[in-house]
Amino acid sequence: MYLIKKLYHPENFQGKYKKTNYFEGWYFKNIDKKRENVLAVIPGISLDTERLDNHAFIQVLDAKNCKVSYIRYNISEFKFDNNKFQIQIGDNFFSRKEMRLNIEDDNINILGHLSFSNIIRYPKTLTHPGIMGPYSFVPFMECYHGIINIHHDISGQLNISEKEIDFSHGYGYIEKDWGKSFPESWIWFQSNHFGLDDVTIMFSAAKIPWIGRSFLGLISFIRIKDKIFHFSTYTRAKISKLDYKDNNLRVALEDKKYRLEMHVTNSKGGILKAPQNGLMHREILESIDATIGVKFSYINGKIIYQGEGKNTGFEIVNEAEALDSLWKMKK
Repeated sequence: MYLIKKLYHPENFQGKYKKTNYFEGWYFKNIDKKRENVLAVIPGISLDTERLDNHAFIQVLDAKNCKVSYIRYNISEFKFDNNKFQIQIGDNFFSRKEMRLNIEDDNINILGHLSFSNIIRYPKTLTHPGIMGPYSFVPFMECYHGIINIHHDISGQLNISEKEIDFSHGYGYIEKDWGKSFPESWIWFQSNHFGLDDVTIMFSAAKIPWIGRSFLGLISFIRIKDKIFHFSTYTRAKISKLDYKDNNLRVALEDKKYRLEMHVTNSKGGILKAPQNGLMHREILESIDATIGVKFSYINGKIIYQGEGKNTGFEIVNEAEALDSLWKMKK
């Protein structure tokens, strides 16, 4: 039952029976009401086949100070629920509805509790159990991706290195990854801060290795209030424009009915640890203070939505390879 249930609940822990090199991590993005404090908290595990470096971890990115902390825990301190998304690492607890932190480290101390309400979950169907759609059923992929909370409101406070920060009336977002390794190259960005507009956007495109070959993995959506519009490999969406120059990314997606144009202006960020064959040995640069301009329209040019998003999470990894591979494979 666990093997079946985890497929249709990608938010749950997926690695119960993993023995070989494996990673799994959840990404909690937390932004206060005034957008003065932006904190990404990433709990996860890293498993080594030889069991020489098995450990749990909590990684924290403080966007305001461009500071990253990586706190290691003994793998025995990682606990999970078989039936729902609830994990515990030491004295820290994470779920769809809350995050309780009690971190003591040489670089950072965090103590507090954040509750999440008005949660917008990623919709599921029998054939599309998550953001990866039918690719959720494909075996032997190096990395799988899941969206947990597209958007939620935050209440609560965190004491961060002896400074009390109130996140109440702020916004949050939760996603996750699991498998062996992140792709060789990729582009990812996400924002749900469009002023008074109730909008969320997420884009991820990567060169995906699979059984000796590679293909373009594209998963993207824009949510406008209660409607979600998908642009993905499995919806036959195409990348019609892709350009990155002077910290500005311009990308356009199209399908038979819609066109989604996005302009991301990168900002300073922090160096995160990322998985490579299960081990957290890779380093990537992530900003969570980028800006995005969005124009969503019908293919005939009639505009459905146009706006600007703040506090955008942004990664472009192995830039030249990513742009070259995605551009070649876009058709």
